[in-house]
Amino acid sequence: MRAPRNRPALAAAACLYAILSGNLAAAVAAAQSSSLEDQRAIALLNGVPCAADAARMRRTVAQAQASGAPSPTPTPVQAPYLPHATNGTLQFFQTPRPNGSASPSPPPLPVAVTPTPATGPVFLQRGGVTPPPITPAGQGRAGPTPQPTGVPTLAPGYVAIIADRVTGNTRPGQPGDAVGNVHIYYGQDEIVGERAHYDGDRTVTISGHPFIVDQAHDSILNANEISFDTIAQTAKLVRGNGESSQGVERGLIHYRATDFHTDANGTGHGLHPFVTTCENARSGYHITGRNIDVIPGDRIVIYSAILWLGAAAVFFLPKVVIPLRQVEDQRVRPQYFPNVGYDAYEGYWVQTKLGFGRNRYYYGYYQINYYTKVGLGLGYVAFFARRNGRRTGSVNIYRIHDRRVDQTQLNIQAQETENYSPTLRSNLNYSYQSNYGPLTNLPANTALTFDLAHQTQKDSQNYTFTHTAVGTQSQSNDVSFADTIQFSPTLSEALNFSLTNSSSNYGGFSSSNASASLDSVLHWSTKGADYQLTWDRSYSRVPYGDNELPQLQIRPYAFFPHFIFPVSAQFTIGQYSEPSNAFHSQRADLAFVLGPAIYRVFGSDFQATVDVNQYAYGTGDLKASITQLMSLTTPVTNHVVNMITYNESNYNGPPAVPFQYLDQLPTQNAKGAQDLLRFFNGSVYNLSLGFSTLFNARAQPVSYQFQLSPSSNSVLLLGGAFIPGPGLGFQQTNVQFSTPFGPNTQLEFAGNVNWDLHRRISDKIVYLTKTIGQCYQIQVLYNQDSKLVNVSLSLLAFPSHAAGFGLGQGGAIIPSNFNF
Repeated sequence: MRAPRNRPALAAAACLYAILSGNLAAAVAAAQSSSLEDQRAIALLNGVPCAADAARMRRTVAQAQASGAPSPTPTPVQAPYLPHATNGTLQFFQTPRPNGSASPSPPPLPVAVTPTPATGPVFLQRGGVTPPPITPAGQGRAGPTPQPTGVPTLAPGYVAIIADRVTGNTRPGQPGDAVGNVHIYYGQDEIVGERAHYDGDRTVTISGHPFIVDQAHDSILNANEISFDTIAQTAKLVRGNGESSQGVERGLIHYRATDFHTDANGTGHGLHPFVTTCENARSGYHITGRNIDVIPGDRIVIYSAILWLGAAAVFFLPKVVIPLRQVEDQRVRPQYFPNVGYDAYEGYWVQTKLGFGRNRYYYGYYQINYYTKVGLGLGYVAFFARRNGRRTGSVNIYRIHDRRVDQTQLNIQAQETENYSPTLRSNLNYSYQSNYGPLTNLPANTALTFDLAHQTQKDSQNYTFTHTAVGTQSQSNDVSFADTIQFSPTLSEALNFSLTNSSSNYGGFSSSNASASLDSVLHWSTKGADYQLTWDRSYSRVPYGDNELPQLQIRPYAFFPHFIFPVSAQFTIGQYSEPSNAFHSQRADLAFVLGPAIYRVFGSDFQATVDVNQYAYGTGDLKASITQLMSLTTPVTNHVVNMITYNESNYNGPPAVPFQYLDQLPTQNAKGAQDLLRFFNGSVYNLSLGFSTLFNARAQPVSYQFQLSPSSNSVLLLGGAFIPGPGLGFQQTNVQFSTPFGPNTQLEFAGNVNWDLHRRISDKIVYLTKTIGQCYQIQVLYNQDSKLVNVSLSLLAFPSHAAGFGLGQGGAIIPSNFNF
């Protein structure tokens, strides 16, 4: 939501309102405006400084656009000052103070907390006197309204008033009243009411069901009375309340306060707030507090907040932050209310996150976790950035003291990115982790990475340093350099160098190693083929791996293009060495992929693919491998499909020579077949039976999967296998289901039926969701293995902030990301 924003005047002098309606004075008539709305009253706040002498005040205070030929981008044009009221024309002047001093200057133009994109010109065209409807988030919005032609526009820093008529004094600096469908335009906002009274000094009081609406018509504020300050361009609302669709993913957010006003930055402040995203707060939830801040386009902050479920007070939090913008990084999504639960290891616990932040350049949250058996865990997560975009970073710290073993565990993660220029940047990452979770005892892990990158359109250089350590048991340091050059659209080279040293000490045995590697890849692309020349060599105190000195790969784009089925090829030749056994030799590899060949055979779909590799070595050795994959899919009926798959691998030649690491082949050939039989009826049910054989005269397990969806919000999943053999058979069946469990309630279950243990159900997980008032959900999770019970609350207005479950999808039904 972007609450109505208020911008101060560009200068401090003459503040005036002029209301024009009916027939315009001669000066405005010269603009040759023919539209009815152009004949309405237009009053503009002049932003030009003035001295104590009123005679020196500039008289060009109103601006309007001539309504002649339409212009794609309306340009504000100033019209001359009108000295007298004519037909409802009223002008308000800011008069000097009694002591002769000029009016105080308005505050400087503030920097917006969240930059709001320009919405284009503000057309001075009145709407109705009733608040316009706001389209709830998640519903389709109407297309953009065509820009009107021949309608005056509001210049930056000005204020305009349009009304049906004017009563009272119309002289500058004197009180006056505007009556009937009053519209006050300032910045990107508009105040509407039935009557407006100007006190002759600086304040306009709007009454008669007044409201403030922004030009986007996605935020609105209502009040019993609105006081508008013409100097600071701020509004104070008596018993203000509002609603908005900004930042909400579904529906609207509603709020009210007993005393609500806005400051020069457009931030709203109020006492005794009431906030909800429910259309019926009595049946849903609402939040009350001591005071409230509404920062346009950024967030709502409620202090001393109490969460109410219906008439019951559930939680108290010192501060609740509700964002009025989309949070793309799900790691920083806010958690409005605590999670509570129990598990056997940590006991009863409460987990919550308290948001903070001044603006989009510094924000985050505090993490507070309390466990009855372990103790208190405190965390700090912050994200910061420079306004010019040169630096961004984040810090994540979490500390907990386990009172059972009197040990403190600490996790730290920090990241910073610096943009020195459009082509040069650096990135620094540091992490320290000593807390690995329950029942885990591992030494602390430390990692530090610094990366400096320079990149242009034709080349790039990257310098990297990496340090890792696992307690005192092992550590490693690595320095690397990468250089990439694009000589032409078809020719490029990549050069990489790295230097590494490492050491380890486990169980009294220590070792260390130092190594360096250098590789170069030259890539050339032509119309007929792709060529890649690689030179890769490693130097190590403890030799390992193989070297390419060099290697050439050729991939033709079209290999036998007119053959009866597709054929692709890759040819590799090079000189290779293995430092560990001081062996080197030449090697060539001819690789072909034949297929896929696709045919229609008696109503069935047949598909086959063959991979062929032929190896030749400088030692005179030859070996080869052939892999075949074939499938036949046959629709038996409209509800039955059978698919047979056959695969076979054949090898020829010495499997483990001449190289120790390159081209190692299995010592035996292998083949197998699978048959998958499916019975289905759309999405209502699906039964799959899987049979397989390895052609070794041994029976293989028969797998089965069954899915039943009797309705759109219920599903049953069964899966397991039948294992042939004495004492085997059905051993375990996985059962999952999701079903309605009363009005607006969903029950989900996952577990395993152990047939050998008298059909006992183990590994049970139960997940229950209760939707109340189409506003929020209460979620309860029970996990038998970890003896865990978790209770949390999610708002339907922010579905991406809640845990989700995969109803009717592959994989487990129970959500894996239940805990925030």
